[in-house]
Amino acid sequence: MSTFVLVHGAWQSTGTWDLLVPMLQEHGHQIITPVLRGLGTDQHHLTADVTLHQHVEDVARTLANLRDQAVLVGHSYAGMVISGAAESHPKKVRRLVFLDAFIPEDGQCVLDLLPAETGAYFRQVAREHGGGWRLPGGEGQLDLWGLKPGRARDFVRARLCDFSLRCFEEPIRLPEIRKGSMPAVYVSCVAEGYPARPIFEPFAKRARSFGWQVNEVKTGHDCHVENPEEVADILLSAAGP
Repeated sequence: MSTFVLVHGAWQSTGTWDLLVPMLQEHGHQIITPVLRGLGTDQHHLTADVTLHQHVEDVARTLANLRDQAVLVGHSYAGMVISGAAESHPKKVRRLVFLDAFIPEDGQCVLDLLPAETGAYFRQVAREHGGGWRLPGGEGQLDLWGLKPGRARDFVRARLCDFSLRCFEEPIRLPEIRKGSMPAVYVSCVAEGYPARPIFEPFAKRARSFGWQVNEVKTGHDCHVENPEEVADILLSAAGP
């Protein structure tokens, strides 16, 4: 039996894994889906004081409490989170899996990794609709993630929450860059016409340059919702025998 720690991305919640989790559990694996402060079921605690560092702490604490190693999975923004958590507890990580996620280097923040126009847009939204920091979840995210009208879009919409620009502004601290020495897999979402594809393609290229395994999935950003079967197969393979 393996342990999977599944970490969701921005504007989402632990509920984003509801389709994937049973497919891993039916193989006898343990699944942990950490709640990130201020998001999802904890969204009533979302304030301007919630930070990326706190989200890293949330996942690092989960790793610290494990007896054995885990496959640590991060979607989108959570690429930042799992990189930080792996830095603090490298012996608890069996393998890293980045699902269409950011791969940061030491001192980088999400706004450094986004196209300048995308970052400027998020700042404008926060300024005009969120008191300078809040980023409301809504149809704009669903469009950006390439979700067509239908069940997958409805599923993700029902699990949206607000997010904080502060988490995109805070640099990650990776002094040892431990993720570079860990076995890792990158899942690249490559559906035709998926709007955020140009944002995340550079990280698939970075993963290849590291010699990591890269799997392409023909979905939009929420591959674990659009095609949970294929993502489950990738994760099961990452866990090994």
